[in-house]
Amino acid sequence: MTSVNDVSGRVQGPWSGHIAGLLGAALKRIREEILAASEDLYPGLRVSHYRLLEMIPPDGARITDLAEVAVMTKQGLGQHVDYLQRLGYVESDRLRADRRVRLVRRTPKGDEAAAYSQAAIERVEEIWSARLGPARYEALRETLRELGS
Repeated sequence: MTSVNDVSGRVQGPWSGHIAGLLGAALKRIREEILAASEDLYPGLRVSHYRLLEMIPPDGARITDLAEVAVMTKQGLGQHVDYLQRLGYVESDRLRADRRVRLVRRTPKGDEAAAYSQAAIERVEEIWSARLGPARYEALRETLRELGS
C-alpha cells in the first residue's frame, strides 16, 4: 500500500484530472495566497475563520443566521465564534429581548483581518485574469456562478 505521505508535489492518477481535483487545486491556490503572510499578521486564523469574518455584516449577525449561510451547525459555528472571540477578532452578546439569541460582531481587529482576506482573494483574481485574459476569466466566473446556482 502506498502512503499519501510519499506523494510529493501534485497528486497523480485519475483524481488529478477529475473536476473535483481541478477545483480543489484552484482553491488550494486561493488558500495559499490568503495564508501567505497570515500567521505574522493575524496569528491563529485559518481560511475558514477568514470566511466567517467576511460573512459577518457591519451590524452583526445571529449565530443561527451565520450557521445557515456557512452551511454549518449552530454548535460548530459557535465554536468558531468562541475561538475568534478569544483571539479578539469578534465579540458576541445575548440579545436583551431574547437571551437565547447570540449576536456576533467583528471587532476592529476582525475588520482588519476580513479586509486582509478580501485583498488576498482580489490578488488571486488579478493574477488569474492576467493569466487567462479578461474575457476567459470573466467566462470562468460566469460559469462558476451558473454551476453554483
